[in-house]
Order: sequence, then structure tokens, then C-alpha cells
Amino acid sequence: MADEKVLDFAVIGGGVGGVYSAWRLKQARPDATVALFEYSDRIGGKLFSVALPGMRDVYAELGGMRYIEASQPLVTGLIAELGLASRPFPMGSPEPVGDKKNFVYMRRRHFYNEQFSDPQVTPYDLDWAEIGRSPNEITDNVLRMLVPNYADLSFDDWFEVKAFGKYLWEWGYWNLLYRVLTPEAYAYLRDGLGYDTNVANGNAVNLMFTAGDTSGQDQYRTLVKGYESLPRAVAKQFEEIGGDLRRNQRLAALEGDASGGYTLHFEETTTDGYRTRGTGRRHSLRAEHVILGLPRRSIELVDWAAKQDDPFLRRNLDSVIVQTAFKLFLGYPQPWWHALGLQAGRSITDLPIRQTYYFGTEGEISGSREKGNLNSLLMASYNDLATVPFWKGLEAGERFPGLPNPWTAGGADECETLHESITPSRQLVEEAQRQIVELHGQRALPEPYTAAYMDWGEDPFGGGWHSWKAGYRYNEVMPKMRQPVDGQKIYICGAAYSSDQGWVEGALETAELMLRENLGIGEHACSRGWQHDPLKNLKARMR
Repeated sequence: MADEKVLDFAVIGGGVGGVYSAWRLKQARPDATVALFEYSDRIGGKLFSVALPGMRDVYAELGGMRYIEASQPLVTGLIAELGLASRPFPMGSPEPVGDKKNFVYMRRRHFYNEQFSDPQVTPYDLDWAEIGRSPNEITDNVLRMLVPNYADLSFDDWFEVKAFGKYLWEWGYWNLLYRVLTPEAYAYLRDGLGYDTNVANGNAVNLMFTAGDTSGQDQYRTLVKGYESLPRAVAKQFEEIGGDLRRNQRLAALEGDASGGYTLHFEETTTDGYRTRGTGRRHSLRAEHVILGLPRRSIELVDWAAKQDDPFLRRNLDSVIVQTAFKLFLGYPQPWWHALGLQAGRSITDLPIRQTYYFGTEGEISGSREKGNLNSLLMASYNDLATVPFWKGLEAGERFPGLPNPWTAGGADECETLHESITPSRQLVEEAQRQIVELHGQRALPEPYTAAYMDWGEDPFGGGWHSWKAGYRYNEVMPKMRQPVDGQKIYICGAAYSSDQGWVEGALETAELMLRENLGIGEHACSRGWQHDPLKNLKARMR
């Protein structure tokens, strides 16, 4: 039986898109009943900040970790509105060195990031037209060659561009690159950009905008209390103004009713550490409007007849590729990488760890409560797509037990570990440590004393981020997905179907557009003056 009270708005999903939508709705319509339902007991979705043992102020960002103040105005404005403290997320040493001296290790050859353009150093058999270019320069050259008037095109214009007899949006980016680059150059891009996603076979229009890596020139920031503190702060304000937040609720089914509203069927869940499972206990309620702040896989898990019955939704729910992604963090008793001239940012390799990021040292973080604590954090592996299965094969077995550390609760005599749901196996940590040693050209390095990992490929997420598929005019799909079924008061928001996939900004963009254009909610102080610009990533890349 359904609960007697009918909600005005049922918002599903405690990630950024869901909590922002619920908060904005309750502020704009204080008399409306707005309830936010979250599958687990944790607010944050794919923002997941964990303080490892012995490091209270340096957060392992198992999900999203940073934002760009100059080109991501919605998240920047929201952080300012909430009064959350932020700090730089450096991508290298202080200028003028920057990321020039960060390491690259490919095909068993070491070199510096600044040497990518040196044909005597890079171990790839490139054609003469490809030699002497960095991976970024090659992708930029492909763009200029195929779309010489790119700077004059509107977003919709891009979907009228043709290459080799086909519309650009019909091309898979890998297929297109195969037409203009040698296989060696493609391997060079895949390895050197750090992400398989950048040169995968997604929609060529989308990847033309984002294929190059600009991390060395972008000025990133992050939140002092972890990026997860953003959705938590929004959820807290939502409750303070009378919003109804319900944790451990899985939307199992959604159906229309005779009154023009909707009946939602929920399964209660239970969370142990960071692992959530169903209990089998179910209940139902009714709502006038439903907002699905969910990624593609989570929507697929809901029993909703429109996914099969509605032609648009049936074709376009899978218009995005779900990209698998994996992160592994290791904590060390000292920042050994400083002795190698590495301060921040990343080193890149074609080993399965793919990217290694140098995070902070506890006692050196501004505002640290433990001066003298040298415990330091390394994102030992950040990888996607092709390399994820390598680590899946090492997940089973004994959990990594850790080592004693004087700054942990166990002190110098006992080990302290995280919950088993985010503690990797011993064999996974040992393999990662071997690759870390090889990447840095050492015979041995200090052993990690703690570890945390997250594979975003598991349900209900399905992957770390999304990318538009080839064969879709996503300039038409993207706005329609916000209210996919004509005449129905069911809405979708989140980064999955956005022009900023993989970023918090994408989730906020779709939520803000849905609120304004589909629900008639006015601007908020944190979004005043904002206009959606799907070309901003291209402009940032080619500036």
C-alpha cells in the first residue's frame, strides 16, 4: 500500500545533482513537500572523500577530486554560497617548473613531461608528420586539420560538420583517428594522455572537445574538508529549511497512476561500512513530480515501463557509454617522492597503474592539527577502461593489513585499517607498489602503511563517468533527456547526459537547466547570470 501523503517532489539520488535539485526546489517553493531519497547511508554519490589512518586533513578522493574555478562557474558559485573553504590542487611544482619535471615512463623508458616533444626521447615509431609533437599537440592538429573553422562554429554547427563523407557525430573517435594517424601515434596518444577515455570510440564531436589533456595549464582547486563536503553541506541546508532526507532507500519501481502522479516503490537497504545491500522490505509512496538524479546504470536498475514503451527513452537511455574507472590510494610514513623532485600533480605510465598523483603531507597541509606528522598520500593508480580488468583480477584474497604507524589510533605497535569494503587486497597493494617502484626508476621504496581503493564499475553506479556514444546527435538528445517522456512529470539530471561528463559541473548544469527550463524555477544567487556553454571545454583546450 502507498503512504497516504502525496509528495510534491520526490528526488532520487544523494549525489550532487539530486541534492542540488532538492535544495533549490525547497528554497524556491518552501510550501512544497520535497523528499530526497538516497540508496545508501552516505550523501555524496561519486564524490567520496576518506581520511586514511594517520592523516586527518589529507583526504583520499576516491571519486571526483577537483574543480576549475575559471571555467566551472556553477560549482564555484555554489562553494562560495555555502562558505566552504577551498585550496589549490596543484598539478606540479611551484612555477616556473610546474609539471615539466614530472615523470613519464612508457615502453620501459623514463623521461620528463617536458620532453614529450623530443623525438630522441619518446619511444614511439611515429611518422615524420607526427614526430616532435606532444600527445596534446597531435590531438590539436587533428582538430585543426579536420575542422579548420572550429573557432567559428556554434554548438549546433558541429553536428553539420562532415569528415570522410560522414557527419562527425556519426564517427567513433577511435575510428576517425585511425583514418588520420598511424597505429603508433594512436598508442602514443592513449599512453601519453593518461586516460583511455580521451581516445576511446565515443562520439567524435564530444571527444574533439575534450580529447587533449589540459591539466598542466588549468588552475584546479579542491575543498579543504574533502570534495564530498560539498553535497553534504547542500543536504544539510536542505534539511534545515524543511526538506525531507531519507537514507537507505532504493527506488525499485516507478509507475504512473490514475491521478496523473506517480507511485514509487522502494526497497529498504542497509549499509555496512561503505557496502549497501537490500533488505527485502518494501514500501510505496506517491508523488506529483519525480526527479531522477541518477547515472545511466542506476536508471536501468529501476523497473520503469517508459524505458521500453517510450520511443525516445528506449533509444536514448543508452546514448552514453558507461566508462569503468578505478582509484587506489596508498599512505606512506614520509613523502619519499620529494627526494625525486616531485611535489604534486601526476606522473604517467603505460603500466597498469597508468597515473600516479602526489597528494599532500599531513603536517604540511594548511591548518593541520598535527605539525611534524610526515604521513603522506599517494594516489597510486588512477585508471580507466582497458586497465581496470587487470586490477579486478587482484581484488580477491586477504585484505591489506597495513603497518603500524605512530600517528594512527593503533600507534607504533598496532595496525589501523579502513572498513574492508574500501580496503584493497594484500596482493593488489603489493602489485601496485612494484609498479610504483618501476615508474620512479628505483630499486626499492618505503612500504605503504595504509591503503584505500574504489572500483566505480559496481552497481548502482556502473562506472566512474560517461561519454556520448557515436551515432547520436547529442545536441538534440541532451536537452530532451531532462524531461524524456512527453507529458510526463519525470525529470533526469546528473553529469551522465551533460556537456561536462565526469565533472560536478556537468551535474549542476543539467540540474540548473532542468529547474529553470522544465520546472520554471528562477535563478539562485549561486547561479545568477550563468548561461550554458557546451563549447567551453573546447575553448579552454584551444586557448
